[in-house]
Formats: sequence, C-alpha cells, structure tokens
Amino acid sequence: MGSEFLSDYILSNYEVHEWKHACAILRSDFPAEWKDIIDLLSQFKLPKSWIISKGRSKSEISVQ
Repeated sequence: MGSEFLSDYILSNYEVHEWKHACAILRSDFPAEWKDIIDLLSQFKLPKSWIISKGRSKSEISVQ
C-alpha cells in the first residue's frame, strides 16, 4: 500500500483509501501533482463550526 508515503497528519485527519497503487503512481509519475495534493491536504482546515450553522448564508463557509 502506498499510504506509507503520507504524513501522520494526513493519515490521522483524513479517511484514506488507496485504489490500485494510486499513491505510488502519483508520487513517481506525477511528482508535481503529488506535491500539490500533499501540500493541500497538509494545510487545509475546515472547522466543524463553519458548516454546522443554520442556513440562509449564515455559516462561516458561505462567507468565505
């Protein structure tokens, strides 16, 4: 499995499913895209409080 290429942060904060050695293929054949994905997953934060507010554009996510 290629998930050994993923950081502990990504593995503990995301549900990871690999299909047909996708991590290994991305990492070796598409290194720039692999880096983009890893950087995004390492930096992206979506607080639960941003999505649990009631509707009508009142949640923080609709403001962003």
